[in-house]
Amino acid sequence: MNEFEQGNIHYMAKEYHEASECYKRFLQQEPNNYVVWHNLGITLCQLGQDEEALTCFDLPCQHLYAESWLSRGTALRNLGKYKDALITFAHTFALDPKHSTAYSNYGNTLREFGLPELAIPFLKIAQELTPGNVNYELNESVCHLMKGDLIEGWKKYEARWYYQSDISLKPKLPGPEYDGSQDIVGRKVLVYYEQGFGDSIQFIRFARVLKDKGAEVTIITKPQLYDLFKYNFPDLIVLNADVQIPPYHYHVALMDLPKCFGTTIDTIPYPTPYLDVDEGMKQFWKTKLGPKTKKRIGLLSSPNKIAFISRFRRIELEQLLSITSDEYEFISLSYEVDEQILETLAKYNVKTFHENLTGFYNTAGLISQMDLVISIDTVIPHLSGAMGVPTWVMLTDYGCDWRWFMNRNDSPFYNCMKLFRQTNGSWESVLETIKQELKQFG
Repeated sequence: MNEFEQGNIHYMAKEYHEASECYKRFLQQEPNNYVVWHNLGITLCQLGQDEEALTCFDLPCQHLYAESWLSRGTALRNLGKYKDALITFAHTFALDPKHSTAYSNYGNTLREFGLPELAIPFLKIAQELTPGNVNYELNESVCHLMKGDLIEGWKKYEARWYYQSDISLKPKLPGPEYDGSQDIVGRKVLVYYEQGFGDSIQFIRFARVLKDKGAEVTIITKPQLYDLFKYNFPDLIVLNADVQIPPYHYHVALMDLPKCFGTTIDTIPYPTPYLDVDEGMKQFWKTKLGPKTKKRIGLLSSPNKIAFISRFRRIELEQLLSITSDEYEFISLSYEVDEQILETLAKYNVKTFHENLTGFYNTAGLISQMDLVISIDTVIPHLSGAMGVPTWVMLTDYGCDWRWFMNRNDSPFYNCMKLFRQTNGSWESVLETIKQELKQFG
């Protein structure tokens, strides 16, 4: 077995570092083997070394190897070089007009570039070439949602349950699924969580609509959100995900409810606030924070452990802290800190209470004492927004999540929120605008 074959075995086992070393050793003997160069390139992409990967695709692309054009485009897209990525993906389907992935990637790049309307035709071509590909359907649905066409977006959003999997991730529950057409007066409806904490906080409002329609509602939620939802929805049954499910007549996923209700941007229910904490929790944080002499502003930069956020939403801590001044009392809302972060926060006179942030109910208690929250796109803006606390969200201009829609500086989900969007992939204009706004906030 030669080094190339060994590298392939390592790659299939997701041992990407070992695979890359095998390919490099093989190329020392056969430097003109474009297939091995291609394999090394895609391996480096898996290791997050997209810049290094680009040169690996030079030789395969010269041989008109369509897969290398595709992989090169992916690396460029990962680096945020969207215009170059679009040109490269176009080379792929020029070489192979039936390459559905190339059309899909072209469409996704347009979407991330902020052009969902232009993306949709390419995603439809991808679906025509590979009928039933749920990833392509999901990508199209996200484009519609991003445009604010919620009705059309919800139609194919079911594909999210199959994302990057041949097997549905949707819980297999007995009994009929609620689709919005059934009479649920006096009927028991089970609502179960999905996706991230921010998704649950944003969409939990729709469970209240079920109650308004006469249903007896049971919410299954993640343990980290149990206390928060239990307190705020006393007329609903709130259960942890690890308990035995009680009897019910219908079940439904939380993020399917907007589709069931035919929700549009203009009919999003329950303007904020719809979440709060009890007086005991508020008093705890009042005591913890001490006497208030200035307006308090909560800050959150990028969680270090989340690669996706690092790629699309990251702002370095010191860069964010450049907005601080002596005019306000700044509080870190992060529970993820290390010694370096603590030193940086102390340098800018930012207080931290991370040891007390043991769950979202505790975090909500701290947020309840803030006059303003400034954050990147994480769960925290959803929490502060749902509580009605003035919230400023810093958004990238590329790769922005659909729920912030397009070209808006407000959110139809949270009436206490302002959106600050990048220009040209830089945070500088965002930070400068926030500095100017802070002068007026005080």
